[in-house]
Order: sequence, then structure tokens, then C-alpha cells
Amino acid sequence: MSMSKNKVKRVLTLTTQYANNMGALLQCYALSRYLNETENVECQVLQYNPEGYNKSWSYFNKPRTFRDFVKNVYSLFNPNLLIPKIKKQKIMRRFINDYIPLAPVKYGRKDITQNPPKADAFICGSDQIWNFKYRRDLTYFFDFVNKEESRIIAYAPSIADPWENEDEKFIAPYLRRFDSLSVRESPNLPQVQKLSPDNNPTVVCDPVFLLNKKKWDDVAETKLEPDEPYIFCYFLSVSPLAIEAVKKMRELTGLKILHFNLNALDKFNSEYNIRMAGPTDFIGLISKATYVCTNSFHCSAFSIIYRKNFMFLPKNMANERITSLMNKFCISDVFASKERIESLKLEDLEVDYSNTEICISDFISQSKEFLHNALNDER
Repeated sequence: MSMSKNKVKRVLTLTTQYANNMGALLQCYALSRYLNETENVECQVLQYNPEGYNKSWSYFNKPRTFRDFVKNVYSLFNPNLLIPKIKKQKIMRRFINDYIPLAPVKYGRKDITQNPPKADAFICGSDQIWNFKYRRDLTYFFDFVNKEESRIIAYAPSIADPWENEDEKFIAPYLRRFDSLSVRESPNLPQVQKLSPDNNPTVVCDPVFLLNKKKWDDVAETKLEPDEPYIFCYFLSVSPLAIEAVKKMRELTGLKILHFNLNALDKFNSEYNIRMAGPTDFIGLISKATYVCTNSFHCSAFSIIYRKNFMFLPKNMANERITSLMNKFCISDVFASKERIESLKLEDLEVDYSNTEICISDFISQSKEFLHNALNDER
């Protein structure tokens, strides 16, 4: 008999638990905590390590250009960069050990297909596990799961860049196996609906929104918080537009810059340049900020959770993730462009949440309902 008719007790989630990345680890933590506390199941996170999983832990990026090579040499001989990197990695690994309920067995692709784990339900998501620009791995579509024994659910996987025609044909049969199917970004929904209409795909929120502000306060660490108001800056890479935006925000507000710095240089000339910090510091510093400036999806997500005034700097790719989020939450006027920055006034930095509260609570409620129904076979 199929597990879809039985009560789900044991759940295994599959995501990016291996990543040296704030958002990846926090969404992983959020989904497992929500399932354990609210859905009253025993949830653990699969320790699946795909090919190239440890790239994010390298102290030096693989050089693609001569400039990359020079940056690596600069970092190698600059103890002010290398030592903080080593210490930060220890903080990140401590967060994984302390906060993420990892299942005991580690799997590679071969292991998981030959000796698959057992659970009443498997949930994949969130993060860009279905973005074929990064990888094309059927593990993230649960090809190893026996459908007669287990339910399979997709909760908020991100595709980002739409699948090509050839990829559509390849992946469609695996989508149709899902008992419950959702994606994180609205622009990806029509493609998934076309490929797998019978399991009624829908859009749900990123797992970090499943926990309310009070629950995030439980883990937020504020020991690095300055004793004065500040603009929190967090950039995966710093563009000339980002430098311009931060400079303008500093001029308009008169506030100091706190830069949670992931890059070799501090291009903002920040009063507070922080490198040795982890996910709990990340949440705490956003929660206490007066303004936030970022090009990160999850930094934007936590800015919304804490109802912060924030500005988003578009990147060269994957901006539909943030566009979809803003549309679902009915938030506008957070995107920065060169023209907007040039004419920016202090009042333009205010994000008006008064009209968005209903949108936010409704979307989160619908997402929780999807998850509950998926686990209880109520569709």
C-alpha cells in the first residue's frame, strides 16, 4: 500500500545543507524547525553531498581570469583576509552542527541510489536545487524514492532560469511523480504547470518565512551590534552601482555603514567592516539595522520579516527571485537603478508595509496550508 494513505511520522528534507552560505543554511534550518515544531513530525535533513558540493568552502575561488588569480594571491598573503575566512568557516560549521538536525548517514549520488534512506515523506527545497545552470541532479527530484513506501513533496525549490526545451522533456516524468508540487518563484510556475498539470503545482514562500519574527529572535545574535544606528550592507559581489547606492544612503541619512563583508576589499570604506560572523549574527544585525542595502535574496527576505527599510541592487542574473518575492508580498519601490539613485531623497528609503501586511500573512498562510495538506494527503 502507498504511504500516501498513512500518517506521516518521519520526514527527510533534501536541500543545500552543505553550503557555506547564509541563506542556504537559514532556509534549511527554518524548514526543519517548522516541520518538527508545527507539523509534529520527526524531521531530519539528508546529508546528501552532490558533485562539487565543497566548492563554497574553498579559501580561494578557482581563477577564471588573470584578475581572479591576482585576487587569490592577494588573499593568500594578506592575513587580514585569510585568517577571518578560516574563523568564519568555523562559525558556519558550528551553526550546521548546532542548529541543523542532520540525518546520520552521508550520501553521494551512487550511495543514495544503491542504498536509499527510508522515510514516510521526503521534501525537497528550498534554494536553487532545480536551477540547471548550477547542476542537473535527479537526486533532487527523488528518483531514488520508492513511491509505494513514501510520499514525495517539493516545497519551494527554485528554478530561477527557465528550463530549455530539451530539459523539459528530460524532467517532466520526474515532476509527475510528486504527490505535492510547488515552486518558489511565480515566473517558473507556468512551465511547471505545463509539464506536470495533474499534481496542481503552486507557488509557496521561502522556508525562512515559515518562522515568525519571535522565533528568529530566538536565534538572532546581537553581540556585534554597534551602539549607534547603522546601515547594514550585505553583497555577494559589489558593483559600481552598489558603491553609488551606499554612498547616497550614507549622505542622505548621516548614518554609519556596517558592512557584512564577503569580498576581498571593503569598497564602502565602512565604519564597521565585519568578516568573522555567521548566520545568527546575520539575522541579529539585520534585526537591529535602521536601513539595509543588499543584492541578496535572503538578506531581502529577513529585511521583510523584520519590516526594515531596504534597497535591493539587481544582479546580472536570477533577479526574478526577488521580483517574484516583492510581487507576492505587494512590496514596490525597493529596486535601485542608476536613475533612481541619482534622484533619491530620504523619504524614498522608507518601505511602506501598511498595504502589504495582508499580502504577506495570506501568502505565508497559504504556504503553510500547502505543506500541511501535502503531509496529510489533503488535496
